[in-house]
Amino acid sequence: MSKKIKLFAVFMIAAIFAAPLTANAARQGNVSCSVVVDYLLNGAAVESYQKAFVVNPGVSFDDDFSTITRQKTFTASTVLDAGKTVVGISYFNDVGTQDAIDFNTKLVLHDKGTLESTSGSYTFTTTAGNIPQRGHAINYSLICKQAK
Repeated sequence: MSKKIKLFAVFMIAAIFAAPLTANAARQGNVSCSVVVDYLLNGAAVESYQKAFVVNPGVSFDDDFSTITRQKTFTASTVLDAGKTVVGISYFNDVGTQDAIDFNTKLVLHDKGTLESTSGSYTFTTTAGNIPQRGHAINYSLICKQAK
């Protein structure tokens, strides 16, 4: 087989495998979302992350809101699962010398053009050396709407 024919065959195979991904991405559509994450320490509000964003099919949304001393990131992406668009988010916040918040969640969008939401919270407690016990609470909400 000549080099041109081999190259053409490789190109066609790649196009065949890529076609379903392109078709699914085209059916998905853009998703507009907003997220709020509140961090409380011993019952007092310490930090709030709020972001409105758009997730495009096949492209993740990344927000690095780190400081000089602390790593802080938020990412979001979409996948198509059984014909439904699923938004996945990941949040990481290095809130202290020995403490960090790290969670992921997903939201299934059932109908295009309809607001869908999920929310949750979790808590954990830390003790370090002479520092008394510290109670950490994280509350989050995610609201999304897929374009019609």
